[in-house]
Amino acid sequence: MLLMKSFFLNLQFFTIVPIRREMRMGNREYKWMVRTFPLLGLFVGVILLGGYSILHSYTQMTTLGLSFFIWVLPIVLTGGIHLDGYMDASDALFSYRDREKRLDIMKDPRVGAFGVLSVVVLLSSRFLFIYETVLHTDSALTFSIILVLIPFFSRIMMAAILVLIPPARNAGMGYHFSKNLKVMDLSWVIGALVLAGIGSFLLGAVYYYALFTVVTLVVFWLSYTKSLKWFGGMNGDTIGGSVEGVESVLWMILWFHAFSAY
Repeated sequence: MLLMKSFFLNLQFFTIVPIRREMRMGNREYKWMVRTFPLLGLFVGVILLGGYSILHSYTQMTTLGLSFFIWVLPIVLTGGIHLDGYMDASDALFSYRDREKRLDIMKDPRVGAFGVLSVVVLLSSRFLFIYETVLHTDSALTFSIILVLIPFFSRIMMAAILVLIPPARNAGMGYHFSKNLKVMDLSWVIGALVLAGIGSFLLGAVYYYALFTVVTLVVFWLSYTKSLKWFGGMNGDTIGGSVEGVESVLWMILWFHAFSAY
C-alpha cells in the first residue's frame, strides 16, 4: 500500500498526470518516494515508448517528427520541473559568485540570461543527438529498450544524489526529501538496477545497460564533486540539473555510438 501511495505521490509531484486525491506527505512518504524513483523513471520510459510505437507503426510521421516527439514528450510529461532546476542552477553557476550568493540566486523565481542560454544549448544539442540516433539505429527492439532505460537511469541518479550528497542548506525540497534518508535506502535503487539488468540481458540489450550504468556513475561522480565545490551540497535545482544532464549525456553517447558503427 505504501509502495503504491509513494508512486502516486511521485506522479503527482514530478509529472502532470492528474492525481486529484490529496495525500499526506510526511517523513515516511518522502523516504518511500525516493525509494520508488526508479519506478517513476520506468513509468516515464513506458509512456515514451508507447507513444513512439503508436506514431511509428500507425502514422507516416517522418524521422524528424518522431525525434521531435521523443524530445518534447518528457518535457511536457514532467511539466518542465527538471528544466526549471537546470536553468536556476545555470544562473547560479555562471554568476561566478560565492556559494551563499549562488544559493540565493537559485531561490530567485526569475530566470536570468545564463539560464536561458544554457537551456537553449542543452535542448538543441539533445534534439540533435536524438535525431541522429533515431536515424542510424536499425533495431526497433534496441531503440525501444533505450527509450525506457534513459528516464530510468536519470531517476536512479536523482535517488543517488538525495541519499549520498548532503544538502546545501537545511531548507528547501531537496532537504525535506533527504533528511531522513540513509545509505541503506540505496538498496532499493540497487535492487531496481539488478532487475533492469536481468531484463536487459533477457532482451539482448545488456551492452546498452552496462554502457548507461558506467556513464551514469561518471556523471554522478561529477555531480557529487561539483555540487560540493560550487554549492556546498545539493538542492532541488541541482538535482533537476543533474537529471537533465545525465539524460543529455546518455543521448550524446548514443549519438557517438551511432556514428562509430558506420
